[in-house]
Amino acid sequence: MVLTAVHVRVVARSEPLDRTMYSMGEGCGGGVTPQAFDIDLDAAHPLAKPVAGRQGDTVVPAKDFPYKVASDDPQVLNLDLHTEGHDVSWYLEVDWSSGDRRGTVRVDDDGKPFRTSAIEGRRVYDYWPDKSEWIVQP
Repeated sequence: MVLTAVHVRVVARSEPLDRTMYSMGEGCGGGVTPQAFDIDLDAAHPLAKPVAGRQGDTVVPAKDFPYKVASDDPQVLNLDLHTEGHDVSWYLEVDWSSGDRRGTVRVDDDGKPFRTSAIEGRRVYDYWPDKSEWIVQP
């Protein structure tokens, strides 16, 4: 199978939420080399732009679609979706092909769109697992 594209579909855009933000951190990597994409949700038509990423201390060069995948050869896509001034509801559509078959898979939150809200001027807490506590960002 080949993944041929990813499309961002914006359902709604409104004023950012007036809430405190909590971050659980970045996590750790796995055995699959990720490909990174930057997605500006403030754009009229957000696009997935390939960018260099990281796996541990190694820089992973930017690479655009297509990606060949199989059950024993998966592909991880790290998507950095961001907004500077809105609360955005969105979902993804991933296009694929396999021989003469083609299709699109919707990626959402169990049938509902994902939401991303701007955090400018909001209080932000990071979780520090080594201290088991929430720390306010300066």
